[in-house]
Amino acid sequence: MKKREWLQKLFGYLRGTITSSLRFGKRALVCQRGRIRIFQEHGTIQVGNRTTFWPHVKLSCVGTPGDIAVLEIGERCSIGDRTEIHCGRNISIGDGVLISWDCNILDRDYHAIDGESESMAPVRIGNKVWIGCRVIILKGVDIGDGSVVAAGAVVTKSVPPHSLVAGNPARVIREVHWTPDVPVDMK
Repeated sequence: MKKREWLQKLFGYLRGTITSSLRFGKRALVCQRGRIRIFQEHGTIQVGNRTTFWPHVKLSCVGTPGDIAVLEIGERCSIGDRTEIHCGRNISIGDGVLISWDCNILDRDYHAIDGESESMAPVRIGNKVWIGCRVIILKGVDIGDGSVVAAGAVVTKSVPPHSLVAGNPARVIREVHWTPDVPVDMK
């Protein structure tokens, strides 16, 4: 690794660790490669060690006074540029998850129909999942361990483990078995 890259990575970990101790539920060794936006009200954000946030990531964890929102991100994850995660109740992201750029993950609708309350359902993303660029994951989705979500997919239903899904709405294309061999904090 070149000296400049090493210094950028070191600075990212210093900045991320400061953010982690001020804004997240527990202190963690986090790499922050650029500015991130955090909106937190009636909610907690928990991030695992060696997780990397790329520039312009938005974490929104806004619950209601009687229902605390919980956003959990596992260890050794990579959250790509301009990705937005909107948590109103519960979003859980496993260990070793690679999320590309411009993705949206939501467990809520942000609107109600005919005076009803807003609809929310938990989102769970398993371990070692790879999510391509510009993917949208909607409320109530469970993505199984080792799955791959192709670029541009709109995931509206749960995905079985070790599946490749693509399309709008996303559907299973085939079974896959992959393991990320490169460190997730490298881009």
